[in-house]
Amino acid sequence: MSASAPAPFVLASYDAQVADTIAELSVRAFPHGLNAVVLTGSLARGEGTWLNDGSLVRLAGDADFLGVFDDRAALPTPDRVAQLKREAKEHLASAGIEANIGLSPVSASYLRRLRPAILSYELITHGKVVWGDPHILNLVPAFAASEIPTDDGFRLLMNRMIELLEIVCEHDTLAANAREIPYRAMKLWLDMATSYLLFERQYVPTYRGRAARLRELAAESSTVAPIRLRRFAQMVALATRCKLNEIDTEIREFADLATLIDAAHSLWRWELERLTAPSASDRDLRRRWIAAEPIAARMRGWAAVVERSGTARAIARMPAWIGLARKASPRRLIYDAASELLFALPRLLEDEAAADNESRWNELRRKLPIADSPENRSSPCVWRRLGRAITFNYNSFLVPTRS
Repeated sequence: MSASAPAPFVLASYDAQVADTIAELSVRAFPHGLNAVVLTGSLARGEGTWLNDGSLVRLAGDADFLGVFDDRAALPTPDRVAQLKREAKEHLASAGIEANIGLSPVSASYLRRLRPAILSYELITHGKVVWGDPHILNLVPAFAASEIPTDDGFRLLMNRMIELLEIVCEHDTLAANAREIPYRAMKLWLDMATSYLLFERQYVPTYRGRAARLRELAAESSTVAPIRLRRFAQMVALATRCKLNEIDTEIREFADLATLIDAAHSLWRWELERLTAPSASDRDLRRRWIAAEPIAARMRGWAAVVERSGTARAIARMPAWIGLARKASPRRLIYDAASELLFALPRLLEDEAAADNESRWNELRRKLPIADSPENRSSPCVWRRLGRAITFNYNSFLVPTRS
């Protein structure tokens, strides 16, 4: 890297090109106050998935970075960060690499305030400082994997479910996303394992480690699980090997959405019952989970929505949001709608032209912070319209924050 001495580790070739590009562009774009650039996520763990795609090498998923700034420095604006990401994408494309970049500017105090969670645990165990202060991650308070709350595993499960829903609902036919759907399905299998192991207090921070631990549990006759563990372990092992490019198997192996959604539904029920209490119906489980949310958490969620919306938009929507705030936080409203729609997908996809439960889909859509994004208003399919609204709200309000 041109900006500082090399970091004391070796990244794989494509991973290193991406990391060097982000480090150099970040130093150039933010010459004042930037303390470090940290690689996180699957690339930091050496578990990124690179696919040959014609003349390009394509990264499946995102390359995630933190730009850590001095507490006295102003964080760059979202527009400036978006510009840097565009520059990085163009720079990489000229080298034959296609990669989506995630770059989050944070202050050093953000690291000091991190609490036990999957993402923060993986940051302190596998994060790589690719430029700047090599000890910056020592600011994160140390904690054990056993201290991660189980509801963080449920949050991860829901996020991966929404990401699958996003790609199913993006177009009016599944064929339009035939390449992307199996990859999202594979990621859901992988993080179903993450979520399950966290609830069982068996969590480990790598795909390989989780696949091995699940295989061990499947071999123990005394293990009771919401899904047939042997089949679960087999699917996770296959997904792990595909994710890590260890086998040349087509990821079409993961195109069976009905089986996947049935397994995700079973795990979802099992986890929600452990977070609340046993219940005969999904709707009762969701209602209990929503009712159990602390008021302070609900208000923090709506404050984050207001902040990300801007003053003018927030004022225009405030009457509707006050009514929704009495029901639940934005996160729980979005998760509520997403789970109900995802579990209905196998039935809906059998006859995509059928008008199925349209009044319910419209009701759920009206409970979202933003019921329709501008590009979604003319969609002829009511349940896909709901799916697109869910993913718009998810990407707008949940991805950038933990509120």
